[in-house]
Amino acid sequence: MSGWQAALTVFMSVGFSVLLGPWVIRLLTQARIRQTQRHDDCPALADIQANKQGTPTMGGLLVMGVGCCVAIGAGGLAQSEGWSVFISGLAMAAVGFWDDVLKLSSSESVGLRSLPKLLLTVGVGVLFGLLSLESSNATQVMLLFGDATVWFVQLIWVAFAALVMVACVHAVNLTDGMDGLASGCLVIAFLVYGVWALAGLDSLVINGPWSFAFAGSCLGFLWFNRKPAAVFMGDVGALGLGAVLAAISLLSSQTLWLLWVGGVFVAEAVSVILQVGSYKLRAGKRIFRVAPVHHHFQLGGMEEGQIVLRFWLVSGVLALSAWMLRGV
Repeated sequence: MSGWQAALTVFMSVGFSVLLGPWVIRLLTQARIRQTQRHDDCPALADIQANKQGTPTMGGLLVMGVGCCVAIGAGGLAQSEGWSVFISGLAMAAVGFWDDVLKLSSSESVGLRSLPKLLLTVGVGVLFGLLSLESSNATQVMLLFGDATVWFVQLIWVAFAALVMVACVHAVNLTDGMDGLASGCLVIAFLVYGVWALAGLDSLVINGPWSFAFAGSCLGFLWFNRKPAAVFMGDVGALGLGAVLAAISLLSSQTLWLLWVGGVFVAEAVSVILQVGSYKLRAGKRIFRVAPVHHHFQLGGMEEGQIVLRFWLVSGVLALSAWMLRGV
């Protein structure tokens, strides 16, 4: 993939997202697919988030649809590995769609329970691991800060793929709690992997189209998802996008760099783990006002737009440092 092809892929993805966005939002509004999130465990947060109730959700259908179509048009299925990205992304988007529908149909906004969602995500991760076994990059992971590579036997690779899929999907989902937060951080993460593919640091040609197409679809979605958001991506978007990002990182052999590039996602997930662990092990004592950590800052008095912008800046700094350390 050449530089102009990458730019055209991003441009087309942004363009289709912006052009189709108003139509999708109108359909979601007419179908009464609206945000009904509850925060019964934190009344203060419920008060802050009250103005978001009634906003159309499941906008991830737009992001996933545009991203997949543009990626395929740009050659995303030119290699067999592209099918593993496509199938895993659609599979997790389907799980998210099911979760969103359950929330909308429940008077208490209850979606899929944690265990079924976890098992389904593990299943998608195992499926991806099996589908990717014939890839030239499968079973190998490059270590951080060097060119050393670790090789896995096939069984360990499949387990590793499932672990990365679960971690990435849930981290992105947890980050999707403020207007534009997750979509903005995803733009940066996808661009990092896209530039690495463009620079020849990734031997798989298909990672370029998938990375740039989804960077563009997320960027176009930001046109409507920025504060004040006209639409939310919902679990159909968060879970699907997390799966695509996980798949790209695994196929690039630069999976461990996702810990660095996706530092915001990692921080959000770790904050929840620490909060739950502290609450259970320390007799109800909490580390944060509320988790994920972006809401901790919000309850501390920081304005939502400031939090989102600063998290974007952190993601940008991590991306630039990753390019400098790994190369461009």
